[in-house]
Amino acid sequence: MKKKKLYISLPISGFSLNAVALEAESYKLMWEEDGFEVVTPFDLSPDSEKPYSYHMGKDIEGLLECDVVYFAPGWVDSKGCNLEYAAAKIYGKTIYT
Repeated sequence: MKKKKLYISLPISGFSLNAVALEAESYKLMWEEDGFEVVTPFDLSPDSEKPYSYHMGKDIEGLLECDVVYFAPGWVDSKGCNLEYAAAKIYGKTIYT
């Protein structure tokens, strides 16, 4: 049986990249234990020197390849997460908050 693929959406802008990367990894491990194949924004776009638009493009591309999207706490206050939420809704992804 093929594992469902899950994208983790979490606020990044305005926070320490190292702290958010650690948070993303902890969510990744949690969802992998539940049997999902998991991708994070850091997996999709590891080069922090690229512009915001590049990262968002990669994130949306990765999200669209997933079956499920998990929105981490604080997502409602993040422009990027709200964009990802809109894409997830439009494309009928299963959403967990």
